[in-house]
Amino acid sequence: MILKIETGKFKNKIIHTVSDYRTRYTTASLRQAIMSMFDFSNVDILELFAGSGIFSFEALSNGAKSATLVDISSKAINTILENAKELNILDSIKVIKSDFRRVINKLKDYSYDCIYADPPFNLGYVDDLIKIIDNSCDILKNDGIMFIEKHKKEKNNFSLKNMFLEEVREYGDVELMILKKKVLF
Repeated sequence: MILKIETGKFKNKIIHTVSDYRTRYTTASLRQAIMSMFDFSNVDILELFAGSGIFSFEALSNGAKSATLVDISSKAINTILENAKELNILDSIKVIKSDFRRVINKLKDYSYDCIYADPPFNLGYVDDLIKIIDNSCDILKNDGIMFIEKHKKEKNNFSLKNMFLEEVREYGDVELMILKKKVLF
C-alpha cells in the first residue's frame, strides 16, 4: 500500500506504512476533509493509535506546530520515526510507545489544540477513549477539537460531562465523530 500526504507543504510525499495487516489507514479523502474543516496553523496535536503517523504528518504539512504520536506497536513507532526522519521533522514530533489508556496520565501536564484517534474498529475502544478524555479534559485546550474515526455500525454507549458531541459525519463505512470541550465562563 502506498500512502502520500495530500495537502500542504509536504504534498505528494510518500509515507511508509506499518508492516502489519491489522493497521488500517485513514483515507486520503477523509484526511483532506479534516484539513479543510480545522485550521492546523500553529497547533499542537495528539494522535492516538498513530500507525504510520499519516494524520500528524498531514497536519504538520498544513502548519501544525508539533505532534505527539502514540501507538502501542513497536512496528508503528519505528515507522513513524522513519517517516519523520525522511520528512526532516523529527524536532516537531514526540513519539510515545504506550497503550492509549495509560498515556493520558503521562501527558497530564500537556494540553492540545487537536486530538485525533483512529482506533481499531469494533473493539470498544471508542467508549473507553471518550470516557478517559472527558475525565481528563484539560488535555484538550478550551478551543480545541477531538476527531475520532469509527466504523458506522459500531454501537457506542458513552455519556459526556466535560465535552459535547458537536457533529458526526459519514465517509463511506466510516463515521467521524467531532467533539469539543465544554467551556464555562
